[in-house]
Amino acid sequence: MAKIRVGIVGTGWGQLQIESFRRVRAAEVVALCDVNSARVDELGKQYKIEKTFTDYQALLANNQVDLVSIVTPPDAHEAMVRGAIEAGKHVLCEKPLALDARASRHAFDCARARGIVHAVDFEMRFLPALAYGKELIDEEYLGQLLRVDVTMAMERPWGEHGNWAADGARGGGILLELGANFIDILRWWFGDVSAVLASCRTHFPTRRVRKPVGAKGNGFENQSVTGDDAFWAVLQFARGGEALLSFVSGARHDPGWTIRAYGSRGSLVVNSGQLVGMREGDREMAILPVPKRLELGDNPRDPLMWGMAKLAERMIDKINGARDAKPFPDFGDAVAVENIIDAIRRASGARAWVSVPA
Repeated sequence: MAKIRVGIVGTGWGQLQIESFRRVRAAEVVALCDVNSARVDELGKQYKIEKTFTDYQALLANNQVDLVSIVTPPDAHEAMVRGAIEAGKHVLCEKPLALDARASRHAFDCARARGIVHAVDFEMRFLPALAYGKELIDEEYLGQLLRVDVTMAMERPWGEHGNWAADGARGGGILLELGANFIDILRWWFGDVSAVLASCRTHFPTRRVRKPVGAKGNGFENQSVTGDDAFWAVLQFARGGEALLSFVSGARHDPGWTIRAYGSRGSLVVNSGQLVGMREGDREMAILPVPKRLELGDNPRDPLMWGMAKLAERMIDKINGARDAKPFPDFGDAVAVENIIDAIRRASGARAWVSVPA
């Protein structure tokens, strides 16, 4: 199988991707790009990657790069994805592809027209409990879905998570950055969403940041936060059943996230990486052991890194034309999730149910 040469744009979360690609036998990271020249040079030396750039267009122009992984803040994705497709590179992009579903749909159409292999980094699909949950749901473990509840609470207000993450215009906020992953899981498990009712909030509209060097005065100043730090949404599935998502940051308690799915024949709960279930005839909820074929590596013990590696492995199999290449989340999945997110935002503003485009 041919080695696929990878260029990574963005070295924050991108460093985790370097580690992921290093665990894929048919992949080799050959180029890095970041606007921070010192950072990209340091990582290039650390990982023995000779080609380093501060201009992503120079990386795209390099004919020794086959696949581009885009790991920058969301507001840069649209132009970079478009540039990669025009350069004939296969593309892995962090969600979202763009800041609205229409632009993401355009990227999806362009990638298909050019024969580009494309993927979006919904790596949570490969977490063992969620992957096994998908198999059980497909085997009718739940029966007809009645309701699925997804909850997440964090202590720190989401606006504290970096400059872009606090800025709604740049793609910041808890809905797009964290909620999107769980919306993808729900759609993967239960199919298309037909309508939503929702409310998005920014409970902490300012954050304290250190003043830039050379600014008048000393210490800290307040900056505005425009990204949402909490939301709830009700999703109606096209084939029946509904989901309630409740996300909040700035809480005084941090229990993490939980998914509870209730059906006419059984229940499934994912909490702290563990899957438990109960069906008709069972006496109580019990741990459902995950098959070994779905387990991830544990050296290092970083499930998201190993999930990315699984996704990259499948993507590279497809690039190499493997007959047994397995499915992975692609640009079409990103468009579907962004359609739902766009509808959630419209529903929050209108305080009414909003239909989701098919």
